[in-house]
Amino acid sequence: MSRERPLGVWTAVLAALGVLQVVALLVFMGSSTRWFQAQLEDDTLWVRLAIGWATLQLTLFLLSVAVAKGAIGRPRGARGRARTLALGSTAALHALVSSISAGILLWAARVSVGHVLGGSVASLLFGLTHLVYPDADLDWAETLYHTATTLQNGTAALLVILSIACWFLIPAERRQRFWWVFDAMLVLAFVGVTFLFPLSPAEGDSSSLARAVARVTVTTLFVIRLALRLVGPLLAAFERIGFRSMVAARHLRAKKTGFLAASGTLSILAVAVSSCMLISVLSVMGGFRADLKKKILGNHAHIVVDRAFEELDDWEPILERARDADGVVGATPFLQVEVMISSLSNRAGALLRGIDPGTVSDVTDLARNMTHGKLEYLEHPERILDSAAGNSGRKGPLDAMIEGAERTAAKGLPSESAEDAMPGLIVGQELARALRLVVGDRVTVVSPRGDLGPTGPIPNTRSFRIAGIFFSGMYEYDMKHAYIDLGVAQRFFRSPGRISGIEIKAEDVELAPELAAALGPKLGREELRVRDWKMLNQQLFGALALEKLAMFITLGIAVLIAGFSVFGTLTLLVQEKRREVGILKTMGTSARGVIRIFVIEGLLIGAAGGLMGLGLGFVLTFAAEHFGIRMNPEVYYIDKLPVQLDPTEFALVGASTVVVCLAATLFPAYQASRVRPVDALRYD
Repeated sequence: MSRERPLGVWTAVLAALGVLQVVALLVFMGSSTRWFQAQLEDDTLWVRLAIGWATLQLTLFLLSVAVAKGAIGRPRGARGRARTLALGSTAALHALVSSISAGILLWAARVSVGHVLGGSVASLLFGLTHLVYPDADLDWAETLYHTATTLQNGTAALLVILSIACWFLIPAERRQRFWWVFDAMLVLAFVGVTFLFPLSPAEGDSSSLARAVARVTVTTLFVIRLALRLVGPLLAAFERIGFRSMVAARHLRAKKTGFLAASGTLSILAVAVSSCMLISVLSVMGGFRADLKKKILGNHAHIVVDRAFEELDDWEPILERARDADGVVGATPFLQVEVMISSLSNRAGALLRGIDPGTVSDVTDLARNMTHGKLEYLEHPERILDSAAGNSGRKGPLDAMIEGAERTAAKGLPSESAEDAMPGLIVGQELARALRLVVGDRVTVVSPRGDLGPTGPIPNTRSFRIAGIFFSGMYEYDMKHAYIDLGVAQRFFRSPGRISGIEIKAEDVELAPELAAALGPKLGREELRVRDWKMLNQQLFGALALEKLAMFITLGIAVLIAGFSVFGTLTLLVQEKRREVGILKTMGTSARGVIRIFVIEGLLIGAAGGLMGLGLGFVLTFAAEHFGIRMNPEVYYIDKLPVQLDPTEFALVGASTVVVCLAATLFPAYQASRVRPVDALRYD
């Protein structure tokens, strides 16, 4: 029997250097664009990067040539010859395409990055290059860069696979010593990052983000190594449970043929990847639902009291009874009418709501959502002109004279003139963007509630001044909602002493339906409708729940496919273990006992894959939740991907994975139980 030849020193160096370069590329490409931009003022940065990268690629290329030449010189059929030859060729190709992509990267960044404000690496490099060279055709640069990076990604993946394959050319005792040293260093690193580095980064601190990423990375590696170390002891302990569990564990630990070992590994990976994908998608869906729920409850009341198609009069007693009810934090009246708002440049429809500025903050987050102006400007419109005084330079003499009259009237010189002062109006950010409004601008509001003229109804119009702009995080809300003072709204809408309804905030938002049901009889008006936030948004949350169920069923098919992989692995295992099954049945093991043995094997495979997938899914969702996957708020209206970890969903996905793997074991186990000892031992 030929001895296993040790891996060459230069081959080992090449494999390690190739893997380290791939890791460095991943870290660099995933680094923050803000850090990349922070280095722009350093003129020597590009020179250092170019020299360092060229040196690394030249070293990698020379090593790859030496390794490939040594592999060619070995006799055909020698162990490891094909792997080392493929490793050298792939490393040389990877060095060439990496040099091309890095050269274009540095050139394009040096000539165009100063004109770019943000975005991904691709847009950072090529988005505004034409501002520097407006007449030059630079499309070839972007095409060449993407082609080179595509080849670079492919060769990097192949380089990592070949490096891992060459790892098994090292003698077993050397590999064992390496792992003991690696584990000792990993334990020390884990203890160090646990006590020195934070788990969650501070907002806006790049160094804190790097330390948190380092801690999560080291912790993940530590848990993976610990789990791999515990596989043997756990299987040994499992063998002591009983005879069937011992046989099942021995089958899994026994050395198998190459194809069956690869099939078993792939089946475990299939279960892990499918469960990881399922739990990650469900966590993102749950994050979107939680984010939407937070925004809805921040902009709307938990409970709304109103009358169907009619306004409320004599509403003060109802408001007081609602505030005195148990479980109520605050209550505020509102008057709501659809209007048309027009500016000098555009017009748009909106839902104009009259509110009480003194109590609306007890129910909604309007005051906290203000990005420009203040809520108090609705009660004191003369302060709008004071805050917008810096913009008076772009106003004409007539505007300045009118503003002076408004300021004088608002300060209360004659009482009848104070009523003529231009009232304040708060609009959403998207509505302000559509109408091109800033604080202090004038708009005209057209209400359908006007006078009756000789030719029909005449709409009522009035001028308002922008008192503030709010951002709620919901596009439709920011585009369609506007606020004015309740008293102004009652006069403008010809509804003296009447309101549209009362908004109520509950102490516990989840108990809002029960509070709404108990609040109805206490208000003393049978014609009133008392609706909670779940009832008001029933269709929206129902659609989200249906979408989440559809995603669970759709991605659950991936778990079923992984179950087919387990089915194929156990079928092959039954064929390979026919002799052992025959011996077991000869010794008196019943058909039911054989079925239990293979069912236990399938459950162990499913449990291993499920735990691996849930662990990986937890790491991915934890990193996305704490570190944040940045998104363009101008496009998605959120600044990062929302993620919410739900332990119930984790348990459900894990149970579903185990059930699918259990179902996949039944038929192979039944086949094993039908093996006859005389057939299994005929040729032995």
